[in-house]
Amino acid sequence: MKKIIALFLTFIVSLSILQAQYPQFLLEKGDFFEYKRNLISNYELPKYQKLFDSKTNRNYDVLNYNLELDWTEALSSEPIKFEFSGKNNITIKITEPNINKIEFDAVNLLINSVFINDIPVSSFDYSEGLLSIPLDNFQNNGDTIDVLIDYKFVGPDTLGFYLYPKDMPVGYGPSGEMVYTQERIAYTMSEPEDARYWMPCNDIPNDKARASISIKVPKGFLAVSNGLLMNVDENEETVTYHWADTALIPTYLMAVAASKYVSYNEWFKYSNNQLDSIELVYYVWENDLDNEKTDWTVYNAKNAFKPTSKIMQIYSDAFIPYPFRKYGQVAIQPFYFGGMEHQTITFVNRSWLRGRNESGIAHEMAHQWVGDLVSCEDWSNIWFNEGGATWSEAIWAEDWGGYDTYLNYMDAVGNQYRSRKSLMTVPIYGIPNQYLFSFPFSLLVYNKASWVYHQLRIMLGDEVFFPTFRNLLKKYAFSNINVDKFQQHFEDEVIGSPVPLDVFFDQWLKKPGHPIYQLSAEADLFPEQNNYSVKVNLKQTQSSQNAHPLFVTYLPLVFFNQDTVSEIFVVNDQIEQSFTINLDFLPDSVYIDTRKVLAESNKVKVNIISSVDNSFSNVKIYPNIVEKNGFITISSADNSNIQIIELYNSVGEKLIKERPEKNFYQLSLRNLSSGVYYAVIYVDNNCITQKIVVQ
Repeated sequence: MKKIIALFLTFIVSLSILQAQYPQFLLEKGDFFEYKRNLISNYELPKYQKLFDSKTNRNYDVLNYNLELDWTEALSSEPIKFEFSGKNNITIKITEPNINKIEFDAVNLLINSVFINDIPVSSFDYSEGLLSIPLDNFQNNGDTIDVLIDYKFVGPDTLGFYLYPKDMPVGYGPSGEMVYTQERIAYTMSEPEDARYWMPCNDIPNDKARASISIKVPKGFLAVSNGLLMNVDENEETVTYHWADTALIPTYLMAVAASKYVSYNEWFKYSNNQLDSIELVYYVWENDLDNEKTDWTVYNAKNAFKPTSKIMQIYSDAFIPYPFRKYGQVAIQPFYFGGMEHQTITFVNRSWLRGRNESGIAHEMAHQWVGDLVSCEDWSNIWFNEGGATWSEAIWAEDWGGYDTYLNYMDAVGNQYRSRKSLMTVPIYGIPNQYLFSFPFSLLVYNKASWVYHQLRIMLGDEVFFPTFRNLLKKYAFSNINVDKFQQHFEDEVIGSPVPLDVFFDQWLKKPGHPIYQLSAEADLFPEQNNYSVKVNLKQTQSSQNAHPLFVTYLPLVFFNQDTVSEIFVVNDQIEQSFTINLDFLPDSVYIDTRKVLAESNKVKVNIISSVDNSFSNVKIYPNIVEKNGFITISSADNSNIQIIELYNSVGEKLIKERPEKNFYQLSLRNLSSGVYYAVIYVDNNCITQKIVVQ
């Protein structure tokens, strides 16, 4: 592909402008991170290693969770008590023959009783994070079982459930003021495998089920969860909120939050179908609902959440229509994360209500498609979720800033990864679970993985990439995906990829590092008229850093001088390789556009070479050795008009351009330093070049 641009493009958008739009986790001194958690210290790792390593599928498939939680004591007791009771009625379908035992994940919970099909289980084993339940009769493939587990959560030395009192100091605001919690608050946070700390379940991402969650809270509190609010039961002292959805959901996306929230809603209407609408619901503390200021100094929920509907339209247009029946956002504080994309109900850090995190809102909403509708099959494939959502931020940026803003956004995301040389030896795929969301490995999961999507888009073009990606979302809707399924889908739908897709996915996901190029270039000044031959020499040097030694890349070479820019894509499939490019202008420099390929490279001047003897020409250029501040004479022997005279230095920089349009002309070389120069003369249908030496 070739693109000629009349004027040199401005490639870098002011960082001060973009910083207001970048997510906090891309800023060097951001206050909060979108990364999910890194709360387990090194000395605790052995304790949790078994949980991290448990990747085997169970002998059943969960069909439904019917969860009942009683948070009244946790939200009302003085002093505060980290306790609540729960019941989880789990319907499962057996997937193997002759099963006489089933297991659920449960950590630091008190198991009061277990029932199988309404019959109490007299004896069960609960140890090392596993609840093992014997079955009286062997069960076979296709059999369904109802399991009711009555349990109690007792903290606070655990994960998954968080409880904080009113008026607790949580840090300093932008003006130096101390910030406090406005009300008592309780919430869950499960990614990657913390659901087992607050409910018994099959806590792996590839077992999606339907879920209904009921939460009893003291009167005055509002409890929020996934799906739709089906009904509310009230008595004198408590309120029970019943939430449910028909969409399948993994345990790490199930969530509950409760506080003295106020809520407000709006409706998203599709631009092409105003009759079809999605409810957008927001839950915040009353003092944060609606303030006059919008200068980032106060909490202003209505101002901060204002872009939500527009972002939903952007993604519905770029991907497929929003796939769930509602979307909500809940402000959480304290919250040691930026946001968490629970299915249909995103938790966001209260700090976002100051209005500085539109890109964070965009990131978390993108997860509703990339991560929630289609989820990673296991944590080795979390790149699909987080890389996809980070890339989607650039899609959001493209909508308000255009394609160059999209490229600059991805460049900034890539630079965060490229700046960490230690990551050159670590691939995206297969990072141990305990490091998935910890810095700097998170730069692989988020930043580098986003470039898998970005480079696919660049390489395949929008006309191929977006329909293929939309079909992938439809194919795996409410299901799970891994790298092999992702690759196979693109191989099935894409014909003639410039880089073979098996090579593409293997090198970018399963191999470490990225290409680092050494570049050189030379141009022949003696070609046919208006046809300049430029030879570009490439060498990949990253092997010295223990990275993958050869990346096969769809490489954008950019040639330019002060008047013209040309971008030409080549496929680099050798460690050392040369490409000869014919152009209709003489470039003075060439570089690799690293906004379009995840690489590092130098920008180089184009050296001028001389390959044709012009002594037979009817145009004379003399002398060819000139004293400083002298001149050369150009004349034609047959009255041909001399149309253009250009003078270049030895690295291809154009120094002089004259249009005499006569057959005799003297060109002044005043103020030129000693060295080699090239005079290029256009006469009628000919182009003549001669080397000039200034002494």
